[in-house]
Amino acid sequence: MKRALLIGVGSYTSEGLPDLDSPASDLKDWGRLLRDPALGAFDDVRDCLDDDSHTVQVTLYDFLTSADPHDFLLVYYSGHGRLHDGHRLYLTATDTDLDRLPPTAVPTDELRHWLDECRASELVLILDCCHAGAFGDLKQRGDRSRIVVVSAGATELAHEGDGYKQHALPSAFSGPFLEGLRTGAADRDGNGIISVREAFEYAAVRMVDRERRQTPQMRAAGVGDLILSNAPRRPELIPDDLLALTRSGLASARVLAVDELSNWAHGNQRTREQLVAAFETLEALERDTAERVAARARQALSGQLRLARTEASDGPGPQPPGDPNWAAGSTFYEVNVPFFYDSDGDGHGDLHGVTEKLDYLRRLGVDCLLLNPIMASPSLGDGRAASDFETIDASLGQPSHLLELLSLAHRQGLRVVLDLVLNHTSDEHPWFTASRSDPDGPYGNFYVWRDTGDDYAEADDPLSSQGGGWTYDGKRRQYYWHRYSRHEPDLNYDAPKVRAAMRAVMDFWLRQGVDGLRLLTVPYLFERTGTSSKSLAETHTYLRDLRSWLDATYPNRILIAWSEDWPEGASSYFGTTEHPECHLVTYASLMPRLLLAMRRETHRPVSQVLLQMRDQPDDRHWTVFLRNGDEMSLGLLPERERDELQHTYAPLARMRGVTGIRRRTASLLNDDRGQLELAFALLLSMPGVPVIYYGDEIGMGENLSLPGNRAVNTPMQWAPDRNGGFSVAQPENLPAPLIHESIYGYMAVNVENQLRSRSSLLHVIEKLIETRHAWTAFSRPGCRIVRSTNPAVLAVLRGEPDDEVLCLFNFSRYPQTTTLTLSSHAGRRPRELMGGAEFPAVRESGEYDLGLAGHGFFWLSLSTAETPPPSA
Repeated sequence: MKRALLIGVGSYTSEGLPDLDSPASDLKDWGRLLRDPALGAFDDVRDCLDDDSHTVQVTLYDFLTSADPHDFLLVYYSGHGRLHDGHRLYLTATDTDLDRLPPTAVPTDELRHWLDECRASELVLILDCCHAGAFGDLKQRGDRSRIVVVSAGATELAHEGDGYKQHALPSAFSGPFLEGLRTGAADRDGNGIISVREAFEYAAVRMVDRERRQTPQMRAAGVGDLILSNAPRRPELIPDDLLALTRSGLASARVLAVDELSNWAHGNQRTREQLVAAFETLEALERDTAERVAARARQALSGQLRLARTEASDGPGPQPPGDPNWAAGSTFYEVNVPFFYDSDGDGHGDLHGVTEKLDYLRRLGVDCLLLNPIMASPSLGDGRAASDFETIDASLGQPSHLLELLSLAHRQGLRVVLDLVLNHTSDEHPWFTASRSDPDGPYGNFYVWRDTGDDYAEADDPLSSQGGGWTYDGKRRQYYWHRYSRHEPDLNYDAPKVRAAMRAVMDFWLRQGVDGLRLLTVPYLFERTGTSSKSLAETHTYLRDLRSWLDATYPNRILIAWSEDWPEGASSYFGTTEHPECHLVTYASLMPRLLLAMRRETHRPVSQVLLQMRDQPDDRHWTVFLRNGDEMSLGLLPERERDELQHTYAPLARMRGVTGIRRRTASLLNDDRGQLELAFALLLSMPGVPVIYYGDEIGMGENLSLPGNRAVNTPMQWAPDRNGGFSVAQPENLPAPLIHESIYGYMAVNVENQLRSRSSLLHVIEKLIETRHAWTAFSRPGCRIVRSTNPAVLAVLRGEPDDEVLCLFNFSRYPQTTTLTLSSHAGRRPRELMGGAEFPAVRESGEYDLGLAGHGFFWLSLSTAETPPPSA
């Protein structure tokens, strides 16, 4: 049975507890929705309004202890919440005395115990009161599923609805929560049912309000979600993404909402109800605290905005293309969120900070944001070991902040892809805790356990491994397997439940609206004794199943595989034509080969990599990068080449890490502008999708006083101001110290300075990206190496016949000349892409002479045929 207990307390005898109007309204609205057979369809709903503390406790106890194992229970409380001794939460009743709080209120410690012992298989508790976040965590009990939703943080107040005394409204939390259920707006995936998480996240987005801080939270034990209600079968009045923009904490987003809402309202075939809803929303925005938002809304309501935008389409604004092959021709920008921009002054970068910098990223010209792991994780794992796959790390923001970022990014034509670590979890993940304590329970085989630590002796170590192997667990009295550190136990992908659980994790994030997932550690999902346990056939079978599910469920989303291999080995993650796997595949060997080419002043180290990048079908693409947030691993190189690179580019011991070099692109190239421009020109002209790591576009350096990978993850340098414009917090609260040294310090290297200088590295990269977008040849798969008589000069053809670009790179520090063989291009007159300068036509023999400056490069169009010149 589906049973609900609704408790509301609005009348109080204590002068210290003011009466509340919302609880009575809350209970009425909750009861109506839960009893509705088309929505909640609950079998039994009991209301308790304005009871004393004894009655409330007895009612709660009887309701929970009388439950049947097959019951679905919902308990809702609306009233005052008070803290005793600064941390223990009590729910008040009509007779609560603040001077005698424990005996005259409901102790939530006791309530939590009743919930833990309740036999119902599924239970949802919703606390809509001040300090609700102080409610403790529930215990995991076998296969029982529990979700707790609290309307405010432990130190926050919960607010009533914005109404008049004679027209009581639901509370600030219940109002939007019930709205999402009642209207169906919370049904994000359109499957006709609304889960607790969907309703919660809809409410969280609607509650974004900086003037009145109230942050709802959701916690789960035993399950990630539960079905709460059916969605009503009626058309939406205003699209969800437009409503999300109107509730944004960013004034620029609300200005955009006015524009888009005005266009939408004036579109064709809008119903009267839709128009009324649109104009009511605009009237609300007219009262916005930000004057530019209010002024824009006044324009829209007066009709001036529509006249000013008569050229605009009736659509909802710029959207990313619906083509499943949208990644072709894209440029990705990789963001380590804690180090990018701090929007709230707590010292750490956050999702809202990424949203505030979308204008900068659009100016740079990138098409997709690649966010490093944002899931909840202990700091020890730097985000790479999740303690909860379906929760955003508290330091990065709330679910509403991700939804806001996705909504605004999509409206500006930007895609968003998330990193997901598949191989392991944190040892603090509830799955691992349950697996340790209950070997025969539902999570007992979620990890790789053995009585001895003898298996998998031949297993390859990942390039970034730090102490992989077996670790003995005293609680379970067995060994568990971990490819990385002992704090990162490997999941057991041989267990069907694990494969299903990880697919459910992917489904959770895709339902939020992300455009794809980069699957980290994917080569190491399975283990087999007597093998390297890397990239086994079972892994590819799992990836094929994932791709089939993704294509059927989310046809315009992508999967990206990360492979610590040469392109030749990494290509297996594309799958086959009959059995595709990942849309994009990343390999990690470009930058070491580029450095070798610079060191030896010959193109062969790079051309050898290009030769391994076999042509792929149009729907498959490589992803290439210079640097990222890890060490630049040298593990794939022969020992002689490793020694050569370390001697040249990491002469000091502190520049070297466990597996390679811990320096950024600019410092590796000694801040030499010629080499930097050559490196980025090569990156942006290679087959596939280039990925730029945050800060590399301005030539940021590293902080070698920090341990491990932290050296190359320092706060983004936005301005020559306090903390480099990253945060207004005290310096000691930042996630890492700012770089202060003169060459790479934030006073010298920052976005603000480089935006003012037309010759800056930032402007050069902007121009390269702009040019890359303008020429479809760069979005085509594959490339052809052109014969060059000078080993220092690499010549590559991109594109198709009649639409080709010739890319040339001089890896020597000195000017060089070369003769190219362009037999099939006789008579064509190359034209430089960025400046438009024309070059002499290709001779009839096909030989073509060119000169390049030291570390110079050219991008030349060969698309226009000219009359062949007479032979000599």
